[in-house]
Amino acid sequence: MSDDALLNEIIELAKNRTGKDAVTADTRLYADLGLTGDAAREFLLAFATKHDVDMERLIWLRFFDDEPSISDLMEPAVMLAASVLSPSFAARWQAARDAEREITLAHLADVARAKSWTDPGDAFRRTRGHSPLVIAFSGASVLLMAFFVLLGAAVGYALIAGELGEVNVIALLGVIGVSVLPFFFAFASWRSIERKLASAET
Repeated sequence: MSDDALLNEIIELAKNRTGKDAVTADTRLYADLGLTGDAAREFLLAFATKHDVDMERLIWLRFFDDEPSISDLMEPAVMLAASVLSPSFAARWQAARDAEREITLAHLADVARAKSWTDPGDAFRRTRGHSPLVIAFSGASVLLMAFFVLLGAAVGYALIAGELGEVNVIALLGVIGVSVLPFFFAFASWRSIERKLASAET
C-alpha cells in the first residue's frame, strides 16, 4: 500500500469514528478530534486491528484521559495542595505534564508502517492547563465535601449523645456514609494522580 493510500485510510477511519469532515494528516486525536477515554480506546483498537499494529508500548495517560468520574472534580484541588506541601511532588507532576504528547494522524501512519507503537517527539508536546472555571469547581467541591464531613460529624455526635432522641441505626449509618464519601472521592482522585505520575516514569 502506498503512503498516501495508508494515510487516507486512517483519515477515513477518523472521519467515520468522530463524524468530523475537516480531517488532515496534521489533525490531532485529542486536541482536534476530542478523542479521549473510551472513544479513544475504541479508535486505537480499530486502528491497531486494521493495520496489525503492536500497541503494547503505548502509555495511555501520556496521550489521553480516562473516562470522567465525579472524583475528577477534586483532582485539581488535591494536586494543588500536594504541590504546595511537597516540592518533590510538584516536580514529578510537572514531569508528568511534560511527558504528554499529541498524536497526529500522520504519526499513526508512521506507526502503521512500523507495525509497532512509538511515541511522538518533543515537537508534539501538549501544552494545557486547568481553566479558572475548573479550579473554581474543584475548590467548591472540596468545600462542599468538607461541609458534609462536618455535618456528618455533628449529626453523628448528636445521635450518639441522644440529643436527637432515640438512636436510629439506619440514620446513623447514613450519616456515617455521607461523612466517609468525601474521603473516598479524595482517595480516588489521589489514585488517578498517582497513575498520571507513573506515566512519566515508565
